[in-house]
Amino acid sequence: MGIMEILYTVLIAVHIVCWIGALVLINPISQEIRKGASHAIAAALLTGLILVGIGEAADLRDYNHIKIGIKLVVALVATVVAFIVAKKDNPNPQARTLFGLVSANILLAILW
Repeated sequence: MGIMEILYTVLIAVHIVCWIGALVLINPISQEIRKGASHAIAAALLTGLILVGIGEAADLRDYNHIKIGIKLVVALVATVVAFIVAKKDNPNPQARTLFGLVSANILLAILW
């Protein structure tokens, strides 16, 4: 296993932890968005971009570019929404929207 494969594997773990962290920090029932949710989502977006870049450059993966494009759009929208609503007080009605976007991105990765 080369250095690129190791880096790629570590980045996958970081990417997954970021998305899970975002889910944990957003409570759609109480409509609460805790501090750090926007940063977790932004970190997930960034690690996803890096993963695709490394995967393509090192020819580690054969990506479905339509899937990656859709996930990118969902992650970008989630990031923008997260940073816009991060300063608002709880309960925050956008918590459900943000939770839905994060969940959709995770489900796209798993089910497609």
